[in-house]
Amino acid sequence: MNVFILGNMADLQTGPYISESFKQLGHVVAVLDSRMAVKVLGNKKGQEHIVKEIENIKFNPDLILVMKGLELTHATLKKIKELQPKAKLVNWFFDKYLSTKPIWEEKDYFDTLRLFDFYICSLKGVADKLNEAGFSNARYVDEACFPEAHGKAQINFFQEEKYGEDISFCGSIGLFEQHPKRIPILNRLVDDGFNMKIWGGVACDWKYIPSELRRFHQDKSVINENHSKVVQSSLINIGIDQDVDLDMGHSARVYRVLCAGGLYLCNATKGLDKMFNINKEGEKITEDQDLVVFYNEDDLIEKCDFLLEYDKIREKIAKNGMKKVLESHTFKDRIKEIVSMCGENNDKQEQIS
Repeated sequence: MNVFILGNMADLQTGPYISESFKQLGHVVAVLDSRMAVKVLGNKKGQEHIVKEIENIKFNPDLILVMKGLELTHATLKKIKELQPKAKLVNWFFDKYLSTKPIWEEKDYFDTLRLFDFYICSLKGVADKLNEAGFSNARYVDEACFPEAHGKAQINFFQEEKYGEDISFCGSIGLFEQHPKRIPILNRLVDDGFNMKIWGGVACDWKYIPSELRRFHQDKSVINENHSKVVQSSLINIGIDQDVDLDMGHSARVYRVLCAGGLYLCNATKGLDKMFNINKEGEKITEDQDLVVFYNEDDLIEKCDFLLEYDKIREKIAKNGMKKVLESHTFKDRIKEIVSMCGENNDKQEQIS
């Protein structure tokens, strides 16, 4: 399959994972950092540049994959369809919100959403909501891990001391509307006396971060190899999902923590048990699980106490989780789903009503 990818590549995260996974599966791939084009050239010239690149593609694409693509205007996407009418135009949307509202409430975007042959959502609940709103092109394909970036990293003793801790959390804080649970949960861990490191950005003024929490913040984001160093040298890696009632609304962090061999302890997000062997509410932690779930703040504290005390159980669960994601939840697995969805050729392509 010939694939042309439009999206953010400069952050060295999802875009490269997807493009490299296509290549590893034998597909021909070309990439344009459309976000950078608009950022550097400005909106008007950036859109013109993107269209020109589509005009000058050196192969006939079977698939044009847009990664979220909020930098692309409706007119640009429409022009892309006109220039490459035989290609499937597909969006892979890794979020719930388009701006400040859930995407299924963004009526001004609906005409743009309809331009895509498939609008793939990494959160099943988002795809379900779009289906309910009348978008038959909405599909669910989850995120995943990219072992080359998320697997275990070479690490020395100094780095273990630098990156590791009893409990680690990787993620931005201070996004009070999008992630209101993060600071209260992290603060509870601090109040109960756990040793902790927090990695990621701060999206508000520091004065709004509780003073007792600030001293645990490393004031640095970690991705890829450095994220793996944090994960594998920390005893517990905390996950705090916000939309726990949104089906399969868990963060991609779960795949990346498990891929590095870390123990993942997260809140109970709907559908997580479809992917992993987890403890149900009220059940004890057992060594046949892939990760551990907490159901309220008191339960979180009890789970942390248990996991820090019982090393063998914690380590066995971490190994189970790593095995599970490497077997079933890599970006190559997801790319196969998308290729199957779109069809290898015209005879296999699905039709959307």
